[in-house]
Amino acid sequence: MQLVDANQSGVGRIAAFPARADLFVNLVWSELTARYKSTALGLLWFIVQPLLMMTILIIVFSRVIRLDIPHYPLFVLTALLPWTFFQMGINNASSSLSRASGLVKRVRIPRGFVPLAAVAASLVHFIVSLILLFGVIAVSGADLSWRMAWLPAAIILQTVFLSGAALLTSSLNVFYRDVEHLLGPVVQALFYLTPTFYPISYVPRRWMLLYLMNPMAGIVETYRTVLLGGTAQSAIALAMALATSAAMLAAGVATFRRLEPWFDDYL
Repeated sequence: MQLVDANQSGVGRIAAFPARADLFVNLVWSELTARYKSTALGLLWFIVQPLLMMTILIIVFSRVIRLDIPHYPLFVLTALLPWTFFQMGINNASSSLSRASGLVKRVRIPRGFVPLAAVAASLVHFIVSLILLFGVIAVSGADLSWRMAWLPAAIILQTVFLSGAALLTSSLNVFYRDVEHLLGPVVQALFYLTPTFYPISYVPRRWMLLYLMNPMAGIVETYRTVLLGGTAQSAIALAMALATSAAMLAAGVATFRRLEPWFDDYL
């Protein structure tokens, strides 16, 4: 394996990503296969898991729980899939450096690759789920319009936010292992502060800006706008999501660069 200068910052080495793409792909593949290597279905769970979740949600929200919202099962799915991407990505990334301590200490790799590989693996799951969602949308008769062209931009926006959060939490978790345990209740609180099962229009106007300080609120609303159509609050939600995602990426990169020189002492 090609070695790199040990004095060079791990995040800084990510600037040389094209030259190390093979290493990053291997880390992503390891992250993907580790979850399913001891299961009977193996990688088929990539399809089976989101398909089961969608089937259950469609049954529940079309037969049991109903709100006066057109295509309500799709309304929920267009938010729940990106939320699952966020939850899986942040949970796996936050503990990624401590889980890969042997690799990180023995091999001089760009250490930022480790949490970012966890994000990329979650992104693969998300894209598979989106492909299945397109089929559900087509079968349901919901409109697939020109807005779909903005879907890659929404994915990039969420990936930027999640990458910043991954770098931030994974580096802090090296020094304070409580971080990965604290994330559970924090993520749970954010879930209820994200318009997953309810429209963003239900949020009182006086609380809207504070509500949108949660980046996932704006990101979920952006996906919903792209896939199903927007509301009057969509433009504000997108602007806040852009600002908070950029701030999270800057904070994550800065924190990772500052703490990385001491990783070996704590891993």
